[in-house]
Amino acid sequence: MFKSFLVILFFIIISIQANADLREASRIYSKGKIGVAELGNMIKEFVDSGYTIAALPWMKEYLVSRGPMRGKIEDVFEQIILDAGVKSFQVLPPEVLENSRSPSIYYVLAKIYFSRGQFNMSLKYLDKIETGDKIYPYASHMKGVIHSSEGRFDVAEGFFKDCINYSNKYASDTKTKAQAEQLQMNHDYCLAGVARNLFAKEDYKKSDLAYLDIQKKAYIWPEILFEEAWNSFYQGNYNRTLGKLVTYRAPIFSHVFKPEAQALVAMSYLKLCLYKDAQRSVDEFYATYLEPARFVRKFLLNRKSDYNYYYDLAIGNEKSRTNTSELLANILDSISMEPAYREIKETMKIAFRELKLVKNMAKSKLQRAMYYNLVEVINSQKIILGSYVRNRAIAKYAELYRAFQDMSYIKLEVLAQRKQRLYESRSSQDDKRGSVNYVERNDKQYFWTFNGEFWADELGDYVFALPSEC
Repeated sequence: MFKSFLVILFFIIISIQANADLREASRIYSKGKIGVAELGNMIKEFVDSGYTIAALPWMKEYLVSRGPMRGKIEDVFEQIILDAGVKSFQVLPPEVLENSRSPSIYYVLAKIYFSRGQFNMSLKYLDKIETGDKIYPYASHMKGVIHSSEGRFDVAEGFFKDCINYSNKYASDTKTKAQAEQLQMNHDYCLAGVARNLFAKEDYKKSDLAYLDIQKKAYIWPEILFEEAWNSFYQGNYNRTLGKLVTYRAPIFSHVFKPEAQALVAMSYLKLCLYKDAQRSVDEFYATYLEPARFVRKFLLNRKSDYNYYYDLAIGNEKSRTNTSELLANILDSISMEPAYREIKETMKIAFRELKLVKNMAKSKLQRAMYYNLVEVINSQKIILGSYVRNRAIAKYAELYRAFQDMSYIKLEVLAQRKQRLYESRSSQDDKRGSVNYVERNDKQYFWTFNGEFWADELGDYVFALPSEC
């Protein structure tokens, strides 16, 4: 009885506090017709009171009304972007945003045009963002990506280095842990950008060194292993390629879906003329993926654009880890670790938390509007998440399809080269496998002593020691 009383008292206190925080917003909303300036004041009070997601539809209305973006409303908008993500605003027509002089709006516009492949328009707005703007580290990363993709490698390198420096600078002056984490991730993506830019320039040795600047605790590091493996492959260092890729067998990487990594393993064996190993890799790949891939293809064709189903499937997979097939579960696990997926999920988490508070507020016109706003945001985020999961699942299946194509080529090439070897009567060197003499390294790489297990500090440092039999 006493416990029930405390629960009731707790919700009464929440309701009184919430209403007290939103007193001015309630007064403004009860008037009916709201001016742009009053709408801005109302949004600010929502965000200051912790109702960021509830304010999201009103923030969109403010932008459509061409409300001025400066001072406190600019700070409010940045907080909404932090909690709701840029995707929530990318649905707005560019023309309703283009008259603004807000750096945050410039960034939203740049993202809109970037997603459309209109890089010149994207750069037009990114160039308006200055180094003193809080959004600058993210803008400099996008500029680096655009310039690198269009072959302006030296320009791109400058922006990636800017991104690294300003991400560090602003991370030391953040108000929240979430902001610090986002800047750290941006910093790591820019380190990767430097390495990828060097790879695109075909400067593989410098790219190797740049990749090693990314710490193993970085969120993007598992993805980087695959890129490092390709970098070693292009240098002809197939032993190091195999060493990078064997790391994916560690239990900690069970969520990683990289079928193309297995194709690269087989290609590396082929380059070393280790035909038995190459053939075994191909056979294992077909045995693992052929039938499951057919199931996934049929599944994707049948479900088409049922975004609500994909949302339910993704959320259910997070809880059970076993949905419809092991391969599909692995694909969903991989998607659930991606930054964009986590950003949408975090927005929904905040929205559900706000909805719980709003339900316990005293009934009023404003309370009802906030409730419907949150329901609208949650429903739209479900569609966004479902759409994202479907599109990424299709992309993952495409990776698998390409890996099958690669494996088919390798299978034929193994047969051709074996036939050629038979004609030449060249002997095998299986008795010479595994000598340190076959290991190459640079100044940032060391020899480690292993005992057979995957230890945290060993991951990614493996290198094979196989002689070429070509």
